[in-house]
Amino acid sequence: MTDEKAPKFVMISTFRRRTADGFLLAAFVIDERECESAEEMKLIRQEASAEIRRRRIAGEFETRRAKAGELPSTLPRWADYKRQLETSDQEPS
Repeated sequence: MTDEKAPKFVMISTFRRRTADGFLLAAFVIDERECESAEEMKLIRQEASAEIRRRRIAGEFETRRAKAGELPSTLPRWADYKRQLETSDQEPS
C-alpha cells in the first residue's frame, strides 16, 4: 500500500559543459516541474544526451532532487540551448 499523501519529489537535471581549461560551467537545465510527467523529463534528457554525444560536447549531467520551495533555475532549458547550438551551426566560420 502506498501513501498518497507522501510528499512527491521532483528531479532537476543540469548539464555542465567542460571548458577548454577544464572547468565545468552550467549550460542548461531540465526541470521535471516543467514537464507533463517524469517520463517526459526522461525523454527530454535522452534527446539532450544523444545530441550532446553527437556533437561531441564534453561535459556531464548532474541530476538531483529539487529542494522544497526551490525557485526555477535561470539557466536555459534544453529546447533553448538546442536552438542556440543550431543557430551557431548556421553562422559562418
